[in-house]
Amino acid sequence: MLKHHTSLVFENLQSERDDRVLFKNLGRSCPPGTLLRVAGPNGAGKTTLLRILAGLFEADEGAVQIDGATHREGLTQVLYLGHKPQVSRDLTVMDNLFFLTGASSDGLRDALEAVGLNPYHDSLVRELSQGQGRRCALARLWCTEAPIWILDEPYTALDVDMVGRLDARINQHIGNGGICLFTTHQPPQSLSFETLELGRVR
Repeated sequence: MLKHHTSLVFENLQSERDDRVLFKNLGRSCPPGTLLRVAGPNGAGKTTLLRILAGLFEADEGAVQIDGATHREGLTQVLYLGHKPQVSRDLTVMDNLFFLTGASSDGLRDALEAVGLNPYHDSLVRELSQGQGRRCALARLWCTEAPIWILDEPYTALDVDMVGRLDARINQHIGNGGICLFTTHQPPQSLSFETLELGRVR
């Protein structure tokens, strides 16, 4: 398993939406092995922050660095999974995973085995349950060498079995020096994490 040594730093981040400040002066240093839950009430900017760190949104102020380099230069080291599955309903499970990761056939099968979807590898995603579709999206976590994971509500629609599998994979990633930032309404019980609490800015 690849050992990671990447760091993520963001400082003085500010984001506004519809003339309202979601957050300001937001900063954190995330060395290798950081597991950070981003928490806060609805509307506090949790998803916005994750998307800024993933390079999908621009912050109104502040800076993000990956291994001391500019954000754009380091984005190849980031894997972002949004709260929606981000898979095509008209492709098979295997084709979706190949399209998203480019992994080898053996790597794809190992990933599908890890999330319990090997029996469905030739099934169209539209034929799966909501939870199985979520497993298909999460299978990317078993195919990637990206050191930084940014996961928005990864536990949505998961049964107890898959929650355990995901917790174990995140623990493995952190143990190898990876970084994971995530949001969730129900904090996982088997993970040891720090919390960055966002609050509404008045």
